[in-house]
Amino acid sequence: MKNLNHLSAGLLLVPLTCAVLALVRYNYWVHAGVPVTCAILIGFLALKEVSRTKWLLIAALAFSIAGDWMLKHRGGDVLMFVGGIALFFVAHAGFLFFCLKHGKIQGYLLIALLAGYSVFFVWKLLPAIPDTTLLTAVQLYTLISCFSLAVAPGLRLPFLARCLFTGGIACIVFSDTLIACCEFLHVCGLYHSLMMPTYYAAHILITAAVIIRSK
Repeated sequence: MKNLNHLSAGLLLVPLTCAVLALVRYNYWVHAGVPVTCAILIGFLALKEVSRTKWLLIAALAFSIAGDWMLKHRGGDVLMFVGGIALFFVAHAGFLFFCLKHGKIQGYLLIALLAGYSVFFVWKLLPAIPDTTLLTAVQLYTLISCFSLAVAPGLRLPFLARCLFTGGIACIVFSDTLIACCEFLHVCGLYHSLMMPTYYAAHILITAAVIIRSK
């Protein structure tokens, strides 16, 4: 198992390379290579795990890949947008269930996140999203994002693995916040410079956490 972990740590260079190449010169398939190779690496480790809870993470990454495809190819189709958000919602559910299997929710953090994002939603997003279906999808997605981020720090994992996993979920939430600001509020300054790097970092950090956890 130790040799397997070392191999997985070395193979983490693959999604890192894909991320760098996609940032230098964007190509959809190189971009998609980041979550795909991360899912493969986690699956590689899951084959040797008795509890098999890593399959929750693989399922989450699979739905993330599908959601990303829908958002990248939606054009101006609102239903494609809603479908992409729904797939990412399921991805967050996978992360959430994994965390609940291995830890507990941090109540004070959840309250702080819900309070902050509720203000953001009501004050900024509610007036900016006229479509009811899209508004509902954004509201539900915001809710589960808060729960995912609130439970990650409570994972019963080695300190470094817990920090990496929490950082990965935080990157997802931050990236999604930048998307919401640009898409609905037309505030795109940080979006152009940080959205994609944080999206890639999220997958890589979560995968690194799983590798460390498996040692």
